[in-house]
Amino acid sequence: MLWSPKDQLIGDPTIIRVGREYHLFGECSPSNWTGGMGQSFAGIRTVCHAVSSDMYEWRELPTAITCGPPGSFDHYSIYHMDVFVHHGTWYMHYTGLDKGGPGEQQTIGLATSPDGIVWTKHPEDPVLRADPRWYEPAIPREATYQEKDFGRLWFRDPCIVPLADGTFGMIVTPRDLRQHADVRGCIAWATSPDLVHWTAHPPIYSPGRFHTVETPSLFEHGGRWYLHFMTGPQWGTPLLMTDPYQDAGDFYAVSTRGPTGPFEQPADEIVVAAHHDVRMGASRTVDGPDGERYFYGWLRFTNPGTAAASERGCWQAIPPPRRVRFTADGQLQVVYDERLARYYHPRPLALAGFAPTAAEHWRITAESLTGKDFRAATSGLLPETVRDFMLTVRLRFLRGHRAGVLLQPESAEAPGWQVIADRRLGRVEIAPLGTTQIADARQWSPTAELELRVVACEESLEVYVDDRLLLHQSRIAAPGRPGFLVDQAEAQFTHAHLSLHTPPK
Repeated sequence: MLWSPKDQLIGDPTIIRVGREYHLFGECSPSNWTGGMGQSFAGIRTVCHAVSSDMYEWRELPTAITCGPPGSFDHYSIYHMDVFVHHGTWYMHYTGLDKGGPGEQQTIGLATSPDGIVWTKHPEDPVLRADPRWYEPAIPREATYQEKDFGRLWFRDPCIVPLADGTFGMIVTPRDLRQHADVRGCIAWATSPDLVHWTAHPPIYSPGRFHTVETPSLFEHGGRWYLHFMTGPQWGTPLLMTDPYQDAGDFYAVSTRGPTGPFEQPADEIVVAAHHDVRMGASRTVDGPDGERYFYGWLRFTNPGTAAASERGCWQAIPPPRRVRFTADGQLQVVYDERLARYYHPRPLALAGFAPTAAEHWRITAESLTGKDFRAATSGLLPETVRDFMLTVRLRFLRGHRAGVLLQPESAEAPGWQVIADRRLGRVEIAPLGTTQIADARQWSPTAELELRVVACEESLEVYVDDRLLLHQSRIAAPGRPGFLVDQAEAQFTHAHLSLHTPPK
Protein backbone atom coordinates (compact mmCIF):
# COMPACT_ATOMS: atom_id res chain seq x y z
CA MET A 1 0.00 0.00 0.00
CA LEU A 2 3.02 2.30 0.22
CA TRP A 3 3.79 2.83 -3.45
CA SER A 4 6.87 4.16 -5.19
CA PRO A 5 8.11 3.67 -8.77
CA LYS A 6 10.61 0.90 -9.39
CA ASP A 7 14.18 2.02 -8.67
CA GLN A 8 13.04 5.60 -8.03
CA LEU A 9 12.77 7.99 -5.11
CA ILE A 10 9.42 9.76 -5.46
CA GLY A 11 8.77 13.31 -4.33
CA ASP A 12 5.89 15.77 -4.60
CA PRO A 13 2.91 14.10 -6.32
CA THR A 14 -0.15 15.44 -8.06
CA ILE A 15 -3.16 13.21 -8.75
CA ILE A 16 -5.94 14.00 -11.21
CA ARG A 17 -9.08 12.07 -12.13
CA VAL A 18 -9.71 11.49 -15.82
CA GLY A 19 -12.92 9.54 -16.41
CA ARG A 20 -12.77 6.47 -14.17
CA GLU A 21 -9.00 6.53 -13.76
CA TYR A 22 -6.60 8.41 -11.54
CA HIS A 23 -3.28 9.62 -12.91
CA LEU A 24 -0.35 10.33 -10.59
CA PHE A 25 2.60 12.51 -11.60
CA GLY A 26 5.54 13.03 -9.27
CA GLU A 27 9.13 14.19 -8.94
CA CYS A 28 11.46 11.24 -9.32
CA SER A 29 15.19 10.63 -8.88
CA PRO A 30 17.19 7.38 -9.21
CA SER A 31 17.00 5.30 -6.05
CA ASN A 32 20.79 4.85 -6.00
CA TRP A 33 21.31 8.61 -5.85
CA THR A 34 22.83 9.61 -2.51
CA GLY A 35 21.93 13.30 -2.52
CA GLY A 36 18.73 12.83 -0.51
CA MET A 37 15.22 13.85 -1.43
CA GLY A 38 15.72 17.40 -0.11
CA GLN A 39 18.49 18.19 -2.59
CA SER A 40 18.69 18.80 -6.32
CA PHE A 41 21.34 17.51 -8.70
CA ALA A 42 21.90 18.60 -12.27
CA GLY A 43 19.80 16.82 -14.84
CA ILE A 44 18.67 13.71 -12.94
CA ARG A 45 15.11 14.66 -11.91
CA THR A 46 12.20 13.39 -14.00
CA VAL A 47 8.42 13.48 -13.78
CA CYS A 48 7.08 9.95 -13.38
CA HIS A 49 3.56 8.85 -14.30
CA ALA A 50 1.29 6.09 -12.98
CA VAL A 51 -2.38 5.15 -13.30
CA SER A 52 -4.88 3.58 -10.88
CA SER A 53 -8.55 2.78 -10.62
CA ASP A 54 -8.70 3.40 -6.86
CA MET A 55 -5.52 5.25 -5.74
CA TYR A 56 -4.45 2.15 -3.80
CA GLU A 57 -2.74 0.10 -6.49
CA TRP A 58 -0.71 1.91 -9.15
CA ARG A 59 0.63 0.85 -12.55
CA GLU A 60 3.65 2.67 -13.90
CA LEU A 61 3.50 4.44 -17.26
CA PRO A 62 6.35 5.95 -19.29
CA THR A 63 8.24 8.92 -17.84
CA ALA A 64 6.46 12.16 -18.73
CA ILE A 65 9.28 14.72 -18.93
CA THR A 66 12.96 15.09 -18.04
CA CYS A 67 15.28 18.02 -17.33
CA GLY A 68 16.13 20.25 -20.29
CA PRO A 69 19.47 20.69 -22.10
CA PRO A 70 22.28 22.91 -20.74
CA GLY A 71 21.28 26.55 -20.77
CA SER A 72 17.54 25.88 -20.49
CA PHE A 73 15.30 27.12 -17.69
CA ASP A 74 14.86 23.54 -16.37
CA HIS A 75 18.37 22.17 -16.94
CA TYR A 76 19.38 21.76 -13.29
CA SER A 77 16.15 20.31 -11.91
CA ILE A 78 12.37 20.10 -12.18
CA TYR A 79 10.04 20.37 -9.23
CA HIS A 80 6.41 20.08 -8.25
CA MET A 81 3.90 20.09 -11.09
CA ASP A 82 0.16 20.31 -11.68
CA VAL A 83 -1.73 18.58 -14.50
CA PHE A 84 -5.02 19.77 -15.95
CA VAL A 85 -7.03 18.31 -18.85
CA HIS A 86 -8.91 20.84 -20.99
CA HIS A 87 -10.75 20.10 -24.27
CA GLY A 88 -8.82 16.83 -24.67
CA THR A 89 -5.35 18.34 -24.16
CA TRP A 90 -3.28 17.58 -21.07
CA TYR A 91 -1.45 20.60 -19.62
CA MET A 92 1.42 20.12 -17.18
CA HIS A 93 2.69 23.27 -15.47
CA TYR A 94 5.87 22.56 -13.53
CA THR A 95 8.81 24.25 -11.83
CA GLY A 96 12.13 24.53 -13.61
CA LEU A 97 15.47 25.38 -11.99
CA ASP A 98 18.21 26.65 -14.26
CA LYS A 99 21.42 26.02 -12.29
CA GLY A 100 22.82 25.32 -8.84
CA GLY A 101 24.13 27.93 -6.43
CA PRO A 102 23.53 31.68 -5.91
CA GLY A 103 21.68 33.36 -8.75
CA GLU A 104 19.60 30.32 -9.64
CA GLN A 105 16.07 30.98 -10.84
CA GLN A 106 12.87 29.03 -10.39
CA THR A 107 10.30 29.59 -13.13
CA ILE A 108 7.12 27.91 -14.36
CA GLY A 109 7.24 25.81 -17.51
CA LEU A 110 4.56 24.08 -19.53
CA ALA A 111 4.38 20.74 -21.32
CA THR A 112 1.33 19.46 -23.21
CA SER A 113 0.11 16.05 -24.35
CA PRO A 114 -2.78 14.70 -26.44
CA ASP A 115 -3.04 11.55 -24.33
CA GLY A 116 -1.09 12.01 -21.07
CA ILE A 117 1.67 9.69 -22.35
CA VAL A 118 3.70 11.64 -24.93
CA TRP A 119 4.60 15.14 -23.73
CA THR A 120 6.03 18.16 -25.57
CA LYS A 121 7.51 21.16 -23.81
CA HIS A 122 6.05 24.46 -24.95
CA PRO A 123 8.26 26.57 -27.25
CA GLU A 124 7.58 29.71 -25.17
CA ASP A 125 8.85 28.17 -21.92
CA PRO A 126 9.04 29.37 -19.25
CA VAL A 127 5.47 30.64 -19.39
CA LEU A 128 5.58 32.50 -16.05
CA ARG A 129 8.29 34.23 -13.99
CA ALA A 130 8.25 36.01 -10.64
CA ASP A 131 7.23 39.64 -11.11
CA PRO A 132 9.89 41.84 -9.40
CA ARG A 133 7.24 44.40 -8.45
CA TRP A 134 5.98 42.08 -5.71
CA TYR A 135 8.34 39.13 -5.29
CA GLU A 136 11.81 38.79 -3.83
CA PRO A 137 14.53 38.35 -6.49
CA ALA A 138 16.86 36.30 -4.25
CA ILE A 139 16.88 35.03 -0.68
CA PRO A 140 19.20 37.35 1.30
CA ARG A 141 21.92 36.17 3.62
CA GLU A 142 19.96 37.26 6.71
CA ALA A 143 17.13 34.86 5.84
CA THR A 144 19.33 31.94 4.73
CA TYR A 145 19.13 29.04 7.18
CA GLN A 146 19.88 26.26 4.69
CA GLU A 147 22.94 27.13 2.63
CA LYS A 148 21.48 25.67 -0.55
CA ASP A 149 18.80 28.39 -0.46
CA PHE A 150 21.13 31.41 -0.48
CA GLY A 151 20.67 33.72 -3.48
CA ARG A 152 17.85 31.64 -4.99
CA LEU A 153 14.77 33.17 -6.58
CA TRP A 154 11.79 31.33 -5.02
CA PHE A 155 8.98 30.73 -7.54
CA ARG A 156 7.66 27.18 -7.65
CA ASP A 157 4.89 24.61 -7.18
CA PRO A 158 2.10 25.77 -9.53
CA CYS A 159 -1.52 24.75 -9.11
CA ILE A 160 -4.20 25.46 -11.73
CA VAL A 161 -7.63 26.76 -10.71
CA PRO A 162 -10.53 26.81 -13.22
CA LEU A 163 -12.56 30.00 -12.79
CA ALA A 164 -16.29 30.59 -13.20
CA ASP A 165 -15.87 32.78 -16.31
CA GLY A 166 -14.06 30.05 -18.25
CA THR A 167 -10.58 31.43 -17.66
CA PHE A 168 -7.91 30.02 -15.36
CA GLY A 169 -5.98 31.01 -12.29
CA MET A 170 -2.62 29.74 -11.08
CA ILE A 171 -1.13 29.87 -7.60
CA VAL A 172 2.65 29.70 -7.07
CA THR A 173 4.90 30.02 -4.00
CA PRO A 174 7.36 32.96 -4.09
CA ARG A 175 8.40 35.36 -1.30
CA ASP A 176 6.69 38.71 -0.72
CA LEU A 177 8.99 41.76 -0.89
CA ARG A 178 6.65 43.75 1.38
CA GLN A 179 7.26 41.47 4.37
CA HIS A 180 10.30 41.08 6.63
CA ALA A 181 12.92 38.80 5.08
CA ASP A 182 12.29 36.04 7.61
CA VAL A 183 8.53 35.80 6.92
CA ARG A 184 8.04 36.43 3.22
CA GLY A 185 6.37 33.12 2.38
CA CYS A 186 3.25 33.84 0.33
CA ILE A 187 0.95 32.64 -2.47
CA ALA A 188 1.24 34.40 -5.83
CA TRP A 189 -1.64 34.68 -8.29
CA ALA A 190 -1.69 34.67 -12.10
CA THR A 191 -4.50 34.45 -14.66
CA SER A 192 -4.77 33.09 -18.20
CA PRO A 193 -7.42 32.77 -20.91
CA ASP A 194 -5.82 29.66 -22.45
CA LEU A 195 -3.44 27.97 -19.93
CA VAL A 196 -0.46 29.21 -21.99
CA HIS A 197 -0.30 33.01 -21.69
CA TRP A 198 -0.26 34.23 -18.10
CA THR A 199 -0.64 37.61 -16.40
CA ALA A 200 1.00 38.01 -12.99
CA HIS A 201 -0.76 39.64 -10.05
CA PRO A 202 0.14 40.55 -6.42
CA PRO A 203 -0.06 37.85 -3.72
CA ILE A 204 -3.46 36.60 -2.63
CA TYR A 205 -2.10 35.24 0.68
CA SER A 206 0.81 36.77 2.59
CA PRO A 207 0.31 36.29 6.34
CA GLY A 208 3.78 37.41 7.47
CA ARG A 209 4.15 34.18 9.49
CA PHE A 210 6.20 31.82 7.33
CA HIS A 211 9.65 31.96 5.80
CA THR A 212 8.42 29.68 2.99
CA VAL A 213 5.28 27.83 2.00
CA GLU A 214 5.29 24.97 -0.49
CA THR A 215 3.10 22.73 -2.67
CA PRO A 216 -0.09 24.79 -2.40
CA SER A 217 -3.48 23.87 -3.78
CA LEU A 218 -6.70 25.85 -4.04
CA PHE A 219 -10.20 24.45 -4.51
CA GLU A 220 -13.82 25.33 -3.87
CA HIS A 221 -16.25 23.31 -1.75
CA GLY A 222 -19.65 24.32 -0.46
CA GLY A 223 -19.18 27.99 -1.36
CA ARG A 224 -15.83 28.25 0.43
CA TRP A 225 -12.34 28.32 -1.09
CA TYR A 226 -9.70 26.23 0.66
CA LEU A 227 -6.02 27.16 0.36
CA HIS A 228 -3.89 24.19 1.38
CA PHE A 229 -0.08 24.31 1.77
CA MET A 230 2.95 22.79 3.52
CA THR A 231 5.49 24.53 5.73
CA GLY A 232 7.86 23.93 8.65
CA PRO A 233 10.69 25.47 10.69
CA GLN A 234 13.51 24.04 8.58
CA TRP A 235 13.87 27.31 6.68
CA GLY A 236 14.57 29.10 9.95
CA THR A 237 11.52 30.91 11.29
CA PRO A 238 9.94 29.31 14.38
CA LEU A 239 6.25 28.67 13.76
CA LEU A 240 3.55 29.50 16.27
CA MET A 241 0.68 27.25 15.22
CA THR A 242 -2.87 26.88 16.53
CA ASP A 243 -1.74 23.51 17.96
CA PRO A 244 1.00 24.07 20.59
CA TYR A 245 2.42 20.58 19.97
CA GLN A 246 3.05 21.13 16.26
CA ASP A 247 5.39 23.26 14.18
CA ALA A 248 5.37 21.60 10.73
CA GLY A 249 3.00 19.87 8.37
CA ASP A 250 0.08 20.60 6.07
CA PHE A 251 -2.07 23.63 6.86
CA TYR A 252 -5.02 25.46 5.37
CA ALA A 253 -6.80 28.81 5.23
CA VAL A 254 -10.35 29.57 4.09
CA SER A 255 -11.98 32.29 1.98
CA THR A 256 -15.72 32.93 1.77
CA ARG A 257 -15.23 35.67 -0.86
CA GLY A 258 -13.70 33.83 -3.79
CA PRO A 259 -10.42 32.30 -4.94
CA THR A 260 -8.35 35.44 -4.37
CA GLY A 261 -9.37 35.83 -0.72
CA PRO A 262 -9.03 37.30 1.75
CA PHE A 263 -8.13 34.06 3.51
CA GLU A 264 -8.53 33.44 7.21
CA GLN A 265 -6.82 30.85 9.37
CA PRO A 266 -9.34 28.52 11.07
CA ALA A 267 -9.21 27.77 14.78
CA ASP A 268 -7.49 24.47 13.97
CA GLU A 269 -5.37 25.20 10.89
CA ILE A 270 -3.56 21.84 10.74
CA VAL A 271 -4.66 19.26 8.17
CA VAL A 272 -2.08 16.62 9.08
CA ALA A 273 0.51 17.30 11.76
CA ALA A 274 4.25 16.70 11.74
CA HIS A 275 6.15 17.47 14.92
CA HIS A 276 9.60 19.00 14.09
CA ASP A 277 9.78 17.54 10.60
CA VAL A 278 7.33 17.00 7.76
CA ARG A 279 6.32 13.34 7.56
CA MET A 280 3.16 13.55 5.44
CA GLY A 281 3.91 16.25 2.91
CA ALA A 282 3.24 17.87 -0.46
CA SER A 283 -0.40 17.03 0.16
CA ARG A 284 -3.34 17.91 -2.01
CA THR A 285 -6.92 16.73 -2.50
CA VAL A 286 -8.71 15.17 -5.47
CA ASP A 287 -12.38 14.54 -6.25
CA GLY A 288 -13.53 10.94 -6.14
CA PRO A 289 -16.29 9.39 -8.28
CA ASP A 290 -18.40 8.87 -5.16
CA GLY A 291 -18.75 12.60 -4.52
CA GLU A 292 -16.19 12.50 -1.72
CA ARG A 293 -12.92 14.41 -1.72
CA TYR A 294 -9.68 12.56 -0.98
CA PHE A 295 -6.44 13.70 0.64
CA TYR A 296 -3.07 12.42 -0.59
CA GLY A 297 0.65 13.21 -0.45
CA TRP A 298 3.96 11.49 0.23
CA LEU A 299 4.99 9.85 3.48
CA ARG A 300 8.63 10.27 4.45
CA PHE A 301 10.41 7.64 6.49
CA THR A 302 13.06 9.33 8.58
CA ASN A 303 14.00 8.03 11.97
CA PRO A 304 13.29 9.78 15.26
CA GLY A 305 16.40 10.35 17.35
CA THR A 306 15.12 7.80 19.85
CA ALA A 307 14.84 4.98 17.32
CA ALA A 308 17.26 2.67 15.60
CA ALA A 309 17.99 3.09 11.92
CA SER A 310 15.23 1.94 9.60
CA GLU A 311 16.08 -0.71 7.05
CA ARG A 312 14.85 1.70 4.37
CA GLY A 313 16.83 4.75 5.54
CA CYS A 314 15.57 8.04 4.08
CA TRP A 315 12.72 7.08 1.80
CA GLN A 316 9.38 8.38 0.56
CA ALA A 317 6.31 6.61 -0.75
CA ILE A 318 2.73 7.39 -1.68
CA PRO A 319 0.29 5.95 0.90
CA PRO A 320 -3.38 5.33 0.10
CA PRO A 321 -5.67 8.37 0.14
CA ARG A 322 -7.89 9.33 3.03
CA ARG A 323 -11.36 10.87 2.94
CA VAL A 324 -11.85 14.58 3.59
CA ARG A 325 -14.73 15.77 5.78
CA PHE A 326 -16.05 19.31 5.66
CA THR A 327 -17.91 20.40 8.80
CA ALA A 328 -20.90 22.72 8.79
CA ASP A 329 -18.74 25.63 9.94
CA GLY A 330 -16.22 25.07 7.16
CA GLN A 331 -13.49 23.05 8.87
CA LEU A 332 -11.48 20.60 6.77
CA GLN A 333 -10.64 17.29 8.44
CA VAL A 334 -8.96 14.12 7.15
CA VAL A 335 -10.84 11.02 8.29
CA TYR A 336 -10.67 7.24 8.07
CA ASP A 337 -11.37 5.71 4.66
CA GLU A 338 -13.40 2.50 4.99
CA ARG A 339 -11.78 1.11 1.82
CA LEU A 340 -8.66 0.54 3.88
CA ALA A 341 -10.36 -2.44 5.52
CA ARG A 342 -10.04 -4.38 2.23
CA TYR A 343 -6.35 -4.76 2.97
CA TYR A 344 -6.73 -5.98 6.57
CA HIS A 345 -8.07 -9.39 7.51
CA PRO A 346 -10.09 -9.49 10.78
CA ARG A 347 -8.59 -11.72 13.44
CA PRO A 348 -10.70 -13.10 16.33
CA LEU A 349 -9.66 -11.25 19.47
CA ALA A 350 -10.19 -13.11 22.73
CA LEU A 351 -9.80 -10.65 25.58
CA ALA A 352 -9.51 -13.62 27.92
CA GLY A 353 -6.01 -14.10 26.51
CA PHE A 354 -4.94 -10.64 27.67
CA ALA A 355 -1.80 -10.93 29.82
CA PRO A 356 -1.39 -8.06 32.33
CA THR A 357 1.94 -7.23 33.90
CA ALA A 358 0.18 -6.91 37.26
CA ALA A 359 -3.06 -8.92 37.52
CA GLU A 360 -4.26 -6.99 40.58
CA HIS A 361 -4.60 -3.83 38.44
CA TRP A 362 -6.92 -5.38 35.82
CA ARG A 363 -10.46 -6.76 35.61
CA ILE A 364 -10.89 -9.04 32.59
CA THR A 365 -14.21 -10.19 31.12
CA ALA A 366 -15.21 -11.55 27.72
CA GLU A 367 -16.37 -8.08 26.64
CA SER A 368 -14.04 -5.63 28.38
CA LEU A 369 -10.72 -4.90 30.06
CA THR A 370 -10.54 -2.42 32.91
CA GLY A 371 -7.19 -1.18 34.17
CA LYS A 372 -6.64 0.88 37.30
CA ASP A 373 -3.47 2.41 38.70
CA PHE A 374 -3.43 5.94 40.12
CA ARG A 375 0.24 5.98 41.14
CA ALA A 376 2.00 4.72 38.02
CA ALA A 377 1.29 2.94 34.74
CA THR A 378 -0.04 -0.57 34.27
CA SER A 379 -0.32 -2.48 31.02
CA GLY A 380 -0.93 -5.85 29.44
CA LEU A 381 -0.48 -7.60 26.11
CA LEU A 382 -2.76 -9.40 23.70
CA PRO A 383 -1.67 -12.98 22.89
CA GLU A 384 -0.78 -12.62 19.20
CA THR A 385 2.45 -11.32 17.66
CA VAL A 386 1.75 -9.04 14.70
CA ARG A 387 3.59 -6.64 12.42
CA ASP A 388 1.26 -4.79 10.04
CA PHE A 389 -2.16 -4.46 11.63
CA MET A 390 -5.18 -2.34 12.48
CA LEU A 391 -6.25 -2.16 16.12
CA THR A 392 -9.50 -0.42 17.04
CA VAL A 393 -10.83 -0.06 20.58
CA ARG A 394 -13.43 1.91 22.48
CA LEU A 395 -11.74 3.64 25.41
CA ARG A 396 -13.75 4.99 28.37
CA PHE A 397 -12.13 6.96 31.17
CA LEU A 398 -13.67 6.20 34.55
CA ARG A 399 -11.19 8.38 36.45
CA GLY A 400 -7.77 9.86 35.80
CA HIS A 401 -6.22 11.13 32.62
CA ARG A 402 -3.93 8.80 30.56
CA ALA A 403 -4.70 5.58 28.66
CA GLY A 404 -4.09 4.05 25.26
CA VAL A 405 -2.53 1.23 23.22
CA LEU A 406 1.03 -0.04 22.83
CA LEU A 407 3.25 -2.40 20.88
CA GLN A 408 5.80 -4.50 22.78
CA PRO A 409 8.46 -5.66 20.24
CA GLU A 410 9.69 -9.23 20.06
CA SER A 411 13.32 -8.15 20.11
CA ALA A 412 14.87 -6.10 22.90
CA GLU A 413 16.82 -4.17 20.25
CA ALA A 414 13.69 -3.04 18.41
CA PRO A 415 11.86 0.03 19.75
CA GLY A 416 8.29 -0.28 20.90
CA TRP A 417 5.75 2.52 20.91
CA GLN A 418 2.67 3.70 22.73
CA VAL A 419 -0.26 5.87 21.65
CA ILE A 420 -1.79 7.70 24.60
CA ALA A 421 -4.84 9.93 25.04
CA ASP A 422 -3.99 12.42 27.79
CA ARG A 423 -7.01 14.28 29.20
CA ARG A 424 -4.97 16.50 31.52
CA LEU A 425 -2.74 17.88 28.77
CA GLY A 426 -5.46 17.74 26.12
CA ARG A 427 -3.45 15.79 23.58
CA VAL A 428 -2.98 12.46 21.82
CA GLU A 429 0.67 11.41 21.69
CA ILE A 430 3.01 8.84 20.17
CA ALA A 431 6.01 7.99 22.33
CA PRO A 432 8.71 5.32 22.54
CA LEU A 433 7.45 2.58 24.81
CA GLY A 434 8.04 3.17 28.50
CA THR A 435 9.23 6.78 28.16
CA THR A 436 7.79 10.25 28.70
CA GLN A 437 9.59 11.71 25.67
CA ILE A 438 7.01 12.12 22.91
CA ALA A 439 7.79 11.51 19.25
CA ASP A 440 4.69 13.40 18.16
CA ALA A 441 1.51 14.82 19.68
CA ARG A 442 -1.70 16.48 18.58
CA GLN A 443 -4.04 18.77 20.46
CA TRP A 444 -7.28 17.02 21.40
CA SER A 445 -10.49 18.16 23.12
CA PRO A 446 -10.71 15.67 26.01
CA THR A 447 -13.76 13.43 26.26
CA ALA A 448 -14.72 10.68 28.67
CA GLU A 449 -15.09 8.17 25.84
CA LEU A 450 -13.43 7.85 22.43
CA GLU A 451 -12.70 5.38 19.66
CA LEU A 452 -8.98 4.94 19.16
CA ARG A 453 -7.78 3.36 15.90
CA VAL A 454 -4.12 2.61 15.11
CA VAL A 455 -3.19 1.51 11.58
CA ALA A 456 0.34 0.12 11.09
CA CYS A 457 1.68 -0.78 7.64
CA GLU A 458 5.41 -1.12 7.06
CA GLU A 459 6.87 2.12 8.48
CA SER A 460 3.56 3.98 8.34
CA LEU A 461 1.69 4.54 11.61
CA GLU A 462 -1.67 6.33 11.60
CA VAL A 463 -3.63 7.35 14.68
CA TYR A 464 -7.35 8.12 14.45
CA VAL A 465 -9.58 9.47 17.21
CA ASP A 466 -13.30 9.06 16.53
CA ASP A 467 -12.41 8.48 12.84
CA ARG A 468 -10.36 11.69 12.43
CA LEU A 469 -6.71 11.28 11.41
CA LEU A 470 -4.74 13.10 14.09
CA LEU A 471 -1.23 11.76 13.55
CA HIS A 472 0.52 10.13 10.60
CA GLN A 473 4.04 9.13 11.52
CA SER A 474 6.86 6.89 10.46
CA ARG A 475 8.04 4.15 12.78
CA ILE A 476 10.40 1.22 12.87
CA ALA A 477 8.57 -1.76 11.39
CA ALA A 478 9.11 -4.54 13.90
CA PRO A 479 6.88 -7.46 14.93
CA GLY A 480 5.48 -7.41 18.41
CA ARG A 481 2.47 -7.87 20.67
CA PRO A 482 -0.12 -5.10 20.90
CA GLY A 483 -1.68 -4.25 24.21
CA PHE A 484 -3.38 -1.66 26.39
CA LEU A 485 -2.10 0.75 29.01
CA VAL A 486 -3.46 3.01 31.74
CA ASP A 487 -1.35 5.58 33.52
CA GLN A 488 -2.57 7.35 36.67
CA ALA A 489 -6.08 6.45 35.61
CA GLU A 490 -8.88 3.93 35.65
CA ALA A 491 -10.05 3.17 32.11
CA GLN A 492 -12.11 0.53 30.36
CA PHE A 493 -11.43 -0.95 26.91
CA THR A 494 -14.34 -2.44 24.92
CA HIS A 495 -15.23 -3.28 21.30
CA ALA A 496 -11.62 -4.22 20.54
CA HIS A 497 -10.92 -5.39 16.99
CA LEU A 498 -7.64 -6.58 15.48
CA SER A 499 -7.03 -7.02 11.75
CA LEU A 500 -3.82 -8.09 10.02
CA HIS A 501 -2.57 -6.58 6.80
CA THR A 502 -3.03 -8.84 3.77
CA PRO A 503 -1.36 -7.56 0.58
CA PRO A 504 -3.50 -7.93 -2.57
CA LYS A 505 -2.82 -10.93 -4.78
